Amino acid sequence: MIHEISLHSPSTLLEGAYINSFNKLSLKSDQLNWIYLGNDAEINTPINNFNSYVQVLLKRETEPAPGFVCDTIWWAIYKNQMVGRIAFRHELNDFLKKIGGHIGYIVHPEWRNKGIATWMLKEVLKTNKVKNVKKILLTCDVCNIASEKTIIRNGGVFEKIIDLGPSRPAKKHFWISTELK
Repeated sequence: MIHEISLHSPSTLLEGAYINSFNKLSLKSDQLNWIYLGNDAEINTPINNFNSYVQVLLKRETEPAPGFVCDTIWWAIYKNQMVGRIAFRHELNDFLKKIGGHIGYIVHPEWRNKGIATWMLKEVLKTNKVKNVKKILLTCDVCNIASEKTIIRNGGVFEKIIDLGPSRPAKKHFWISTELK
């Protein structure tokens, strides 16, 4: 199955695949990660105006929203279904240095534990945009064993754990050198 997945830039041509997968998400946290516009985003943004939503995502490659950095987004598509999303942040701001890292990803709950996140990360690490950074920071919650395994399978080297206080899970920091990819 993995060999049949492909990464695509956001596109209105993928509206059906996107909306079909989005509508199956039951947790608000998954929905917010899926649309990738920040925690204050309107959940129905992609449904209300998909074309505008796609344009916002594409524009962020060169013009980030306030408080964000430029990023590149790919959607993982399998047989006209969106099974995941991965984003590369071109630089790190203070928030990303502590919590988010250079790369963030989500796999649709129906498709988890099938190697999709590992595959998406592997593919994105091969891109010139990522290779130009040389050393990539990835983070995950200390309790997110699946994400930790994804990072390690792609060459992640553990650096440290960041304590974010009593109301938030601590974050593990890993670095991946892209010079060998």
